[in-house]
This record gives sequence, structure tokens and C-alpha cells, in this order.
Amino acid sequence: MYIGIDDTDSKEGMCTTYLAKLIIDRFGCEGYPRLIRLNPNIPYKTRGNGALNLISDGNKDEIIELFMKYSHHGKENTNPGIVFIEKVPSSLKDFAIKALHENIAIKEALGYIEKNKIEHFALGNKRGLVGALAAVGMELSDHTYELITYRERSKFGKKREIDVKTVIEMDRKYYPLIFDNYDYRNKHLCIAPNSPCPVLYGIRGESPEILEKAQKMIKSEKIDKKQIFLTNQATDMHVVNKKIQEIKEFSSVVVKGKVSESPKTIEGGHVIFKIKDAHEIFCAAYEPTKEFRNVIRKLIVGDVVRVYGGVKYTKGLTINLEKIEILKLTRIYRVWKEKCFCGGTLKSRGKGVYKCKKCGKKINLKKIEVKRDIKEGFYEVPPCARRHLSKPLCRYRRLRQS
Repeated sequence: MYIGIDDTDSKEGMCTTYLAKLIIDRFGCEGYPRLIRLNPNIPYKTRGNGALNLISDGNKDEIIELFMKYSHHGKENTNPGIVFIEKVPSSLKDFAIKALHENIAIKEALGYIEKNKIEHFALGNKRGLVGALAAVGMELSDHTYELITYRERSKFGKKREIDVKTVIEMDRKYYPLIFDNYDYRNKHLCIAPNSPCPVLYGIRGESPEILEKAQKMIKSEKIDKKQIFLTNQATDMHVVNKKIQEIKEFSSVVVKGKVSESPKTIEGGHVIFKIKDAHEIFCAAYEPTKEFRNVIRKLIVGDVVRVYGGVKYTKGLTINLEKIEILKLTRIYRVWKEKCFCGGTLKSRGKGVYKCKKCGKKINLKKIEVKRDIKEGFYEVPPCARRHLSKPLCRYRRLRQS
């Protein structure tokens, strides 16, 4: 039996992966449970917009009891949903893909459930049913794993005790088979959440075996439970190639274009610019992307780029950059004016011709190419700003080599 669960957490705590772990501890699970990240641009998501799918023959009534006991139903914006599916309809794959790229209405999920006679249980406005269905229906062409450790109940909501030095040692030993553990430049521990949820830390990597080895290196407070999840994290599964004219709010896109308006820094430290193909759109590197903004500031009108990111409406549709590929840099030329042989000042007469104000002599000066302080290639936001689904460049390089 496939079980899909979503939206059990709130800003005050809980985590849907923790509920999945409680179900697994009581009833078992076939294979690895799946942590499926859905559309990261949906405005009413709690944190990472992750839903769970596991295969288990557990008692449905008892699973619903656990669901009721531990989900934060009644909290603001928490609307839990759970589905039980014996045979997955082929059409559920399309529903899942839509949930990854678009904003699905609750009534559409309820209509799908009614049409396919799917057993379910939901609370609040039942929005969790959207993610619960999508988690079961999602097919993965690429995947990673995450080993999540959970705290003892007495520690919930308290400061996490993790030896950062051991995390750095682990990262240096196993990178790039594990990734996004520590942001060296910003001195940020990436594996631990900032919320009062049950999670102590989570390590992401390419295989369960490497995660088990890596986790043993970390010194921390006592771990109550741990579980490995198969995930679509770090896969870029959310982004789709689009022309600017095709872009819609809440989508995640890959767009090729030419810089049409120079980057400028606005209030808050955000950097904004425009690109165009036949149409034009804003792109933004927001303050949390830290040093990535310095790359964006070096772009000029005419540079050809390919941008990756989620789309939201802020004074116009805007692509929130996750990474950028600079395909072709515009060349810059300068004429370096020198004094005339007589010592007089040169004044431009156009087309590279200069005339001395003192003696009247005309001189041809050649334009010299100015070296750009940036190179063509891929640039990404730092680990501290990485979205769950965004594929780090280390995975691109590793997959090309394998």
C-alpha cells in the first residue's frame, strides 16, 4: 500500500518526515521512504514544501491516529492530508508533475480523489491532499538521498548541539559524494534547520552507504532516531526550459537571453537586472544569495546568459536566480587618450580621430579591448542560499564524469 502524507508541520514545529518515521517504526516500510519536494514557489508552503511517500501494510486506522496525534492541525496554514493507494493510477504521474511546476487548487485534488476512488483523510482546508497525491505519483529520473537524524523529545525547541568541526571534517572527507553540509565562505552550518522541529540534522548525498559512513563522523547531542530518505532534492527537477513569453508566476524556469538592462543594487542589497529574447523579464539576486550578487553586478548590457530560478511577481514577473550560465561576454573597448606630441589636450572628433586643442594636429587613436573582471561559465548561489531542489554544480560535474 502506498501512503502519501503532506502538510503536517507548522512554524511552531513538527516535520512530515518525522511522522513518516513514526509510521515506519511501528509498521515497517518497503524500500526507502521518499521525500518529494514540490513547487518551491507556492506562497502558502510552510518551509521546504516536502511531501512523503512510503510503502507499508500498516493498519490504516492506527496510521490515521498517529497522523491526528502528531500533525499540527489547527495551527495557522497547516492543513494535513494523507492518502492510501493500493494501485497507483497512471494519470497520477501527470498530477505530480503539475504539482511540481504549477499551483494546484484543492478542488482539483478532491476531484481526482473522487474520480479514482482513493482512500484519504484530511483536516483544515485539505490542502495537504495535493502534496500527498503528488508524492505517490512522482517518478524520478534522477535522485539523491538524505539521512535525517531526530532529537529526543526533551530537546525539541532548544538550541541544537552539533560539533561544527566534525561536520567540516566529514564534508572535506566525503565531498562531492555528500554536499551542501557547510558554507565555508559564510561560515554557515547547512545541515541543521533553524526551526523548532524534531530534526537534529540532515546529510545529503549520492548513496545510503556514503551517508551512513559520513554520519558516524559527526559529534552531537544524543540522537533519538534516524532515517534515510530517497529524494528529488538537488536534481533541478523543478526547472523547465522556457521562452520569456511563456513564463508564468509560481513556475521555475531555465531561460536564455541577452542582458538588456544593467544590474543595479536596490534597497535591501538585492541586485536587479533584465534579460530579453523577443520579450523582456526581470532577474533578481536577492540579499541572501550573498557573494553570488557580486557576479551579477559584473554583467553588462549585451552579455548572453542562461538563467535558472523560480518566478514570482514583484513589480512585474521576476526570476529569483538560483544559478546562471554566462554563455558569451560582450567585449568592451576604450580609447586611451594621451597628450599630443606638443603637450596639448586631445579632443574627440569622432570615429577614433582626435584633434589637439593647442597645435590643431589630428591624430588617429586605436580602441583597446578592456579585460572583463568575469569569465564565461556557470555560477551558483552559495550553499546557505541553495533551494532544496536546485542541483549544485558539483553534481553536474560528477554526473558528466560518470
